[in-house]
Amino acid sequence: MNAVNAYPHEAAPTGASAVFAARLQDMLPRLETRRLILRAPVIGDFQAYGQILMSERAVHLQGPFSRREAWLDFTQCVAMWHLRGHGLWTITAKGDAAVLGFVLICMEYGDREPELGWFLTEAAEGHGYAQEAAEAARDHGTGPLALASLVSYIDPPNARSIRLAERLGAVRDEAAAASFDEPVLVYRHWPRDDAGGMEAYA
Repeated sequence: MNAVNAYPHEAAPTGASAVFAARLQDMLPRLETRRLILRAPVIGDFQAYGQILMSERAVHLQGPFSRREAWLDFTQCVAMWHLRGHGLWTITAKGDAAVLGFVLICMEYGDREPELGWFLTEAAEGHGYAQEAAEAARDHGTGPLALASLVSYIDPPNARSIRLAERLGAVRDEAAAASFDEPVLVYRHWPRDDAGGMEAYA
């Protein structure tokens, strides 16, 4: 039994509902970088999303998640577009529809302010895609969306994400981290003075 038959809520919409869903997706910002396209998520992207969150690779995201938890996380981040005007992007390479991972500006339950986050499929890691996608999302958030700043909440043992946050120019915010009961590193991203040349359109 395939995933759609086992989990009918994961099936793509059909008919007029599919047309309306596509219209809504077309309204979301589409960002392009040198190698990547950050597009609106579609329901089929959950296969890649769930595989990441349900694996041991999600340990720094408080995982591994159950399939139900992964689905609720996916739909929460997609819903942020409707509720807050920012949310989840699916990352693909130009000229290739395969999903490489996800980048987001989201406020999940318990977040204090909009978070810039990222995670890739295992096959996509090691190519600089996370940094390229995160830079585009950050510049959209602090540029067209006029957010004063963004934060990345990082599990202290997650050395890879710490290095990426620092390459992005983010700085540790100890005061923000102190407001949480559990150990977390808060890296703050500020608007770039030279943020430009990135195309964002609805």
